[in-house]
Amino acid sequence: MKYEEISTKFRKFFELPSSPVAVKILKTEDKKSTQSPMRFCEMVRKAAVLGDSFTFDVEGLSCTSAELALGFTEPSYGEVYPRIKPAETRFVRLAPLEKCEFEPDVVLVIGNPRKLMRITTVLSQLQGREPVESKFKGEFAVCGECTAIPYIEKKVNLSLLCNGARTFGGYRDEEVVMGFPLPQFVRISEATGEEAITNALCGCIMDDLPAHTVTAIEKLGFGKGTDHFFGKFGKEIIRLYTPKDGEGRITKLTLHVPLKYKDKSSAEAAVNVAGKLLSDPVLHRTRDNWLDIALPVELGETLGRASMRGERFEALIRSALDTISGIVEKVRMKTGSAE
Repeated sequence: MKYEEISTKFRKFFELPSSPVAVKILKTEDKKSTQSPMRFCEMVRKAAVLGDSFTFDVEGLSCTSAELALGFTEPSYGEVYPRIKPAETRFVRLAPLEKCEFEPDVVLVIGNPRKLMRITTVLSQLQGREPVESKFKGEFAVCGECTAIPYIEKKVNLSLLCNGARTFGGYRDEEVVMGFPLPQFVRISEATGEEAITNALCGCIMDDLPAHTVTAIEKLGFGKGTDHFFGKFGKEIIRLYTPKDGEGRITKLTLHVPLKYKDKSSAEAAVNVAGKLLSDPVLHRTRDNWLDIALPVELGETLGRASMRGERFEALIRSALDTISGIVEKVRMKTGSAE
């Protein structure tokens, strides 16, 4: 796997000033780098900002919290969470992802809330628009919340950091950290190459829309969600998104239908078939065992104005609904989707 390419793509898309950091937990002996004992969170920031790499054992740590969280030692009194258990860690490798010469278990990203918000938006889209859940309590931050939880629970986790990280690790007040199991990080990086569909399915919050616009769309048979509308039209449940352009205007809508398959390989086979059936402006992609089909609808003016056109607006949207329904039916027939 080309980690330099993955890291560059991720950093460029999310405009990250520092490198993602690769972490490998080792249960076997390794050759440690020469260094004075240091906090794990400090090593992570040095790797991200300065490009340093580290290989260390328990003697290379100056923080007992990291010893527990990274699985070097067992707690003496009661249980500790989060931590890697059982405590079988012997060494940990840590490096900027673009310089990584090993397969990471976890990738850590440092950024401000705005940049990590954008990552969370893409992550939510990749997991069927389900909320992104995180566990944090201001303790065991980089070592536990960002490394141990993704490693043990195989889930992305966000941390607001802890006093140790901010006081001794050099983290700025505006910085937070997110930890990713490698497969999720790679999937997000790959999805950044799908900028057209990522942008198309990024709707604004419904409260940002004028009341008359919401009424006009609901009149067509849609219900209102948090950042999209949804409704059943014929056999299909169709979602309607209101993406903003670079100037913050809404001049097009996106109709979206997700098709479910029995497994990921079936979805990947379906996308190959769909690629031969579909043409611009229709967009499509896979995410796990789903095939997303999206149809952008150009309004020719802002949504606020278009939604005041009465029958003209209704005719435009109903025509687009008929179009995507026909497209989805054709794809279903050729690929045998599960739903």
